[in-house]
Amino acid sequence: MGHKSYTFDFLATVSEQLVKDLEALPVSRLDAATLIALAQYQNANNAKQGVYLLHLGGVPVYLGKADDVADRLGQHLRKMSGRKNLTLANVGYKALLLDKSMSTAANESVLIAIFRQSHAAMWNGKGFGPKDPGQERDTTRPSFFDRTYPIDDAWPVDFPDNATTAAHLLDAIKQAVPYTFRFDLGGAGGTVVDLTGVPRNAKALLGATVKALGAGWKGAVLAYGMVLYRTDKQYRFGEELLP
Repeated sequence: MGHKSYTFDFLATVSEQLVKDLEALPVSRLDAATLIALAQYQNANNAKQGVYLLHLGGVPVYLGKADDVADRLGQHLRKMSGRKNLTLANVGYKALLLDKSMSTAANESVLIAIFRQSHAAMWNGKGFGPKDPGQERDTTRPSFFDRTYPIDDAWPVDFPDNATTAAHLLDAIKQAVPYTFRFDLGGAGGTVVDLTGVPRNAKALLGATVKALGAGWKGAVLAYGMVLYRTDKQYRFGEELLP
């Protein structure tokens, strides 16, 4: 017979081309200076959306897609800056900016599958990402990423006062730390916290707040962040801070 059916696998073809183009790019160090340059390049070329590849020690570890690549990389940089066992000088990235038609065709899951063929240890699907994992994660086993790179609970918090309210102090901690910090003070926000002699780091300040709030309150240092609530919840996978 002189005829047959032909199916063009558009997604696979586009994804394979994007992978080749990503692999051909040099790795740029992920820091504030390179992100400023990337944002300027995006604005100059009116192209913000695209795909990017994070490297750790020269090895691809995470592939993502974003409507604003520089902004998303900035979120990743902030998250990684507050982690133990992770040296930011070893973190790099590659990025391909795409027009709207190509961005629509760039299928993230297909790209990840292609990269995983040669890089099985990718962080995709292992808990890495810029989002707060939510309260359901407070009492469950931490993800691979959080177990491997737990938060730096001694993160410095510049707070000069030796007496303040719980609400003011917790807001200052939340602004300072580059990881998730959730709390609910209810009507106890005006509780006075004595910080005389308390080290100015996240864990120590959280502990001082719990002490000031008193019975029934509990803080916890978890692999991915910190929390404080009036609760009897048991944090099996974290360190509880009690009055």
